[in-house]
Amino acid sequence: MKCVFTYIFIFLGILACNAQQKAMYTQYMFNTLAINPAYSCLDESLTITALSRHQWVGFKGAPNTQTISVHTPIGESNTFIGAILVNDQIGEVIRETGGDLSVSQRVPIGIDSYLAVGVNVGSSSFGAQYSSNYKFSPASSSDPVFEDQNSMRINLGFGAMLFSDKYYIGISSPHFFYKDITSLTTAAANTAYRPHYLLQAGYLLQMSEGIKFKPNFLVKYVNGSPIQFDLNASFLLNEKFWLGASYRSLDSFDAVASMFITPDLQLGYSYDFTNTALSKVQKGSHEISLQFRLPVRGRDHTACYF
Repeated sequence: MKCVFTYIFIFLGILACNAQQKAMYTQYMFNTLAINPAYSCLDESLTITALSRHQWVGFKGAPNTQTISVHTPIGESNTFIGAILVNDQIGEVIRETGGDLSVSQRVPIGIDSYLAVGVNVGSSSFGAQYSSNYKFSPASSSDPVFEDQNSMRINLGFGAMLFSDKYYIGISSPHFFYKDITSLTTAAANTAYRPHYLLQAGYLLQMSEGIKFKPNFLVKYVNGSPIQFDLNASFLLNEKFWLGASYRSLDSFDAVASMFITPDLQLGYSYDFTNTALSKVQKGSHEISLQFRLPVRGRDHTACYF
């Protein structure tokens, strides 16, 4: 049975490399710059977010991802800048480390609503070291599938959002143009990556004096693979605690909790209950986040719940 599940994992890993080639996040609502460069326009403060995700705990070589992001408005203008660093490891041999810079601009439309547009640009170092992890791997053979890889890649992305203090809706492709630049040859430059398109939306409802309710969703589309969606519903209790649950199609049911240690320091945790065949050989996925907000002179430093 262990061999059967090993083959299943390898097969799913191959699918992930061709479809879900970029890291997924359960707490995407607290790690917003990773999915849309225009998201920074929603927050009037300088915001720093750190996140660590450990997927399929207990399975050797399971993916794990760490991100650190920062975004801030520029003075009293409607221009916002941000940066994100990402370390993503898949299996025992594949690792990608890099970062992006983003800039976004918003304009007021209607009453208390804004339209924001953002772009991001960055680079990353990609490595697949088969020979150093498996001494009998055919890394030195003529099979290109198992050759060691070390390359630099560039990335361009974009995003747009319509929002107010009650709702948001956005569309983005944070890795729209993603190419290997280590060599100018066609074989090196053409990676198997396909752009990911993301649609996100949410609404904040005041249910009572001490309870807010926020439903939100994220839809992910990649050409050639099934559409995947995340549905989330969370309650904010007394401006102190977020408690919620999510469903990710083709993957898991998730529990999400977050606590405001201070009004400007937020600690979040989520646990994914995998509902695929992998549930028998792993112990779920853990994700922890920490977010810190600092006031910016001339800006309204109120809480941002998106």
